[in-house]
Amino acid sequence: MSSKIIARTISELADLRWMLPMVGLCLFAVPVHSEDSLASLLRMAEEDTLEDPLLLTQFTEFGESLDAIESPVTEVLQQLDLDSSERLNRRSFTSEAFDRSLGEQQQNNFTAFPDFDRGIVVFGEEAALKIGGFVKADFISDFDPIDSVDSFDTSEIPVGAADRKNSRFHARSSRLSFDTRWKVQREVVRAFVEADFFGGDDGGNGSFRLRHAYGTMGYFTAGQTWTTFTHPSAVPQTLDFEGAVSNVNRRQGLVRLDLPLGDSGWSWAVSLEDPRIQIEIPNGVTGEGRTETPDVITHLKLERDRGDFQAAFVVRELGFQPVGDPVLTDTAWGFNFTGSAKPLNDTRVYSQITFGEGIGSYRGSPDVVSTGPNSASILPMFGWMIGCKHVWNDRLTSNLTYSELILDPIAGQAGTNLRQTNYLAVNLIHNPVDRVFIGIEYLCGTRENQDGDQADATRLQMSFGFYLP
Repeated sequence: MSSKIIARTISELADLRWMLPMVGLCLFAVPVHSEDSLASLLRMAEEDTLEDPLLLTQFTEFGESLDAIESPVTEVLQQLDLDSSERLNRRSFTSEAFDRSLGEQQQNNFTAFPDFDRGIVVFGEEAALKIGGFVKADFISDFDPIDSVDSFDTSEIPVGAADRKNSRFHARSSRLSFDTRWKVQREVVRAFVEADFFGGDDGGNGSFRLRHAYGTMGYFTAGQTWTTFTHPSAVPQTLDFEGAVSNVNRRQGLVRLDLPLGDSGWSWAVSLEDPRIQIEIPNGVTGEGRTETPDVITHLKLERDRGDFQAAFVVRELGFQPVGDPVLTDTAWGFNFTGSAKPLNDTRVYSQITFGEGIGSYRGSPDVVSTGPNSASILPMFGWMIGCKHVWNDRLTSNLTYSELILDPIAGQAGTNLRQTNYLAVNLIHNPVDRVFIGIEYLCGTRENQDGDQADATRLQMSFGFYLP
C-alpha cells in the first residue's frame, strides 16, 4: 500500500472526529484483543514511513485519539473480570451450614453475624478474613428508678425506691468481629471471634468482652457461641441490649454436632455445654456451687422459606458443696419452644415458650433459691414472648416485643425475691444511607416480688449505628 493512499485515508478519518464515540461503543461490543480494521490500518501505516510532516502529524493525532478510547474500555473490562473473580472467590468460602443457621440476614438485625459475601474481606492464597462489626451509640433517658442503667433489665427495678430520673450515654454495644475461613480439601473451615464492650461494671465505660470464639468444620462446632438451647432467628431486634425477659440469650463454651435430616428442612443438634449455675446460698451455710457434669442439650429444628420452628431440651446436674462435705447434687431440666413466620413479605412474627426447673441461669435468674437457714430448693420457671418486625420500606423498620417471666412461689423464700417481671419494647429504625441507622425505642417493664410488692419503670432510648462495610 502506498503512503499517499494511507495518508488520504487518515486525513478523511481525522475530519470525522464525531465518529470516535461510535468506535468506543464498538470496542465494548467486541473483545479487546480482536483485530479492529482501524488498528490494522495503523499497523500497516507504521510499516510504511510517512515523510510528509502534515500527514505525519494527522496520523499521530488520530492514533492518540484511538488510544484514548481503547485504554479506558480495556480498564473497564479488566475491572469487570476482577470483580467477577472476587465474587466467585468470596462464594467459594461460604457454607450453608453456618451462613444460614445463625439467624436470617435481615435489615437492622443485631443478632445476625456479618455477611461474608460483602464488605471488607482480605484474601490469601488459601484463606480469607472478613472484618465485621459496628459502632453503636446509645442515648438513654430513664423516667423511673432502675438500677440497670446501660440495659433495660427489669429484674433490677427497685421496689419501694424514691422517685428519680437518670440520663446515660454509652457505646458499650459496639462490636468487632473476625471471620476467618480456609479450605481443607473441599470443606470450608471457619474460625469466628467477636467481642463487645459490655464487660465491667454497669454504668462504666466498659471493657472488652468475649461474645463468640468458636470453630466450625462440617457438622462439628467447638468453642463459645450461642447455646443450643436458644434460637437466634427468634431473638427480638431491640435497640436495648438486654432484650426480652424470657429470651434465652446465653453464650457459653460447648461442643456440638449439627446434622441435617435429609432435604426436608429438618435438622438435629446435640451438645455438651458449660454447666454454669446460679445458686442463692442459704444463711448459715458456707460453700459454693459445683457441677461435675456438663449440660446436655439437644434441639430439633425445621427451616422453611417463610418460617422456622425449634424445640430444644436441656438436662443438667446442679451441685453444691458445703465446706468440708461432699457435693450435693440434683437434676434440673427445661424446654424451649421458639418459632418465627412471615405471613407477609415485609412482616415477620416470632414467639417463644420456655419452662423447666433449675434453668433460671439461662435467663439471668437463680437456679436454686434459699428456703430457710439451712435449706434450698430448685426453682421452677415459666416464660413466654411474642413479637413482630415490620419492614416499611428500604429505609424504615419497626419492632414490637412483649414478654413475661414467672418464678414459682416456693415457700420459705425471702419476700424480696423476684416473683414475676414483664418487658415491652417498641422501636422505629431509619437507615438514611447504607450501613448507617438511627433509631428510637420506648421501653417499659414491671417487677413483682414474692411478697406482692411491685414497681415499674419506663425508658426512652435513641441509638446511632455505623456498620463496618
